Amino acid sequence: MKTTTNHKRIEKLSSRFSIDRGNFDRRFKKATGNTPLEYVQRLKVEVAKKHLEMSRKTVNEVMYKVRYSDVRAFREVFKKITGISPIEYKHRYN
Repeated sequence: MKTTTNHKRIEKLSSRFSIDRGNFDRRFKKATGNTPLEYVQRLKVEVAKKHLEMSRKTVNEVMYKVRYSDVRAFREVFKKITGISPIEYKHRYN
């Protein structure tokens, strides 16, 4: 995942609503309980979980499918959100 790309997309969203980035982040967190970046990460992990459960794809294939390019970052975010590594998740639920 390219953090700068996500930051640019969030900047674009905030400007679309004509509010500064900090205000957008605060409002978004108040509404969802997550920062915009956390929200995107959670969505990606949910999609990854479905692929790991329902397909024969490898963890790396799933990682690229949900637009992560850094194995370590994907593993860390996945584990932070689910409590287990992607490979553990695949073995447990596939």
